[in-house]
Amino acid sequence: MPSPLTTHHRPPSRNRMATIDNSMEYTERLLSILLIEKSLSADMRVKVEARAMDMIEALTYDAGDFLHFELDADEHTEDEVKTLINAFPSALSHIHDYNENDEEYDDEMLPIQAAACWNPHGRNAISFVPLLAEEGMKRNIGGERQRGGLLVEDNNECNVVENLAVRAAYFDSMYLDVFKRLRKSGLFRKEDIRRYKLLHLACAPRAKERFEYLVDWNPKNLKEHLYEGEPLLHHNSDDIDNFAMALKAGMKYYPEDLGLLFIKNIVAGKTACELVLDKHGKEEVWGVIEKCFEETHDPKIVERNPMKNLYPFMLAAAGKTSELNTLYYLLCRNPIVLECVGEMDGLDSPVERKRRHVS
Repeated sequence: MPSPLTTHHRPPSRNRMATIDNSMEYTERLLSILLIEKSLSADMRVKVEARAMDMIEALTYDAGDFLHFELDADEHTEDEVKTLINAFPSALSHIHDYNENDEEYDDEMLPIQAAACWNPHGRNAISFVPLLAEEGMKRNIGGERQRGGLLVEDNNECNVVENLAVRAAYFDSMYLDVFKRLRKSGLFRKEDIRRYKLLHLACAPRAKERFEYLVDWNPKNLKEHLYEGEPLLHHNSDDIDNFAMALKAGMKYYPEDLGLLFIKNIVAGKTACELVLDKHGKEEVWGVIEKCFEETHDPKIVERNPMKNLYPFMLAAAGKTSELNTLYYLLCRNPIVLECVGEMDGLDSPVERKRRHVS
């Protein structure tokens, strides 16, 4: 007899016995029968055991369906869900083919995968992802090193962590809370941000809170990690809204580099500023850049970099004429920089100025 956990069709319901005393709840009646099972004849005990096995299998299937379709934080508590998992642990491995009744979802999923990315009728199951992962870890759901199912991939080769970073805007705060709890439990790790390209996936207005949280945890990824050979800012030059998010993050953590706006892409040999200007035009791009600069109040934007011996505005001065708008804006905003440059040069000896010029 195939297990209900490996088939996508519910076992047919059996006819209920008309002789059951309706004055007693069915579950109470069943419990009373099980308590006297050992007093029954041997052949009757065999039949009771067989019926009990069928019922457990059917209920396990029902529990799996519950985790897929009915789990809702507005109606169920974590204690209730944990009790159900303890009673039917195999329900965590319940596979459902979402293409069986709905062609929109061509995928087979575990409950944890469904909770992270499939929300019919606005059902709120997202907040249960940490619990499902924690319980899945105890039962090795998905196999070794799958973190209770978190790293199991769907047909699109995306795991649960990746789906948590990229899914819809109206669940942004909920997904963020999930990330925080998974991090606290050790199931979500700092290296996951780079390994699964989470900044790239979350760099969009729909995932603003998640993106800012991930950047804050490891801002070095803005500068050091490449996405298809490009830094994050360069990679998002196609979409002006995504570009604005990446630039704002860059200005927060790298004001001395003007948000990485003028760092060259090794592959294409172009700055992010050049790329985005080529794709969106001067007027639209300048509006985005100016807004990001206006929101930046870090003093480093007007301080000389002791390593490079340059002011940030000099990065723009080294670019093409298309970047002179940025240079002009920065100097108008902070004219004192020019005075500082003159003062510093006045303090330098001719030898020091020559050495700096040669270098």
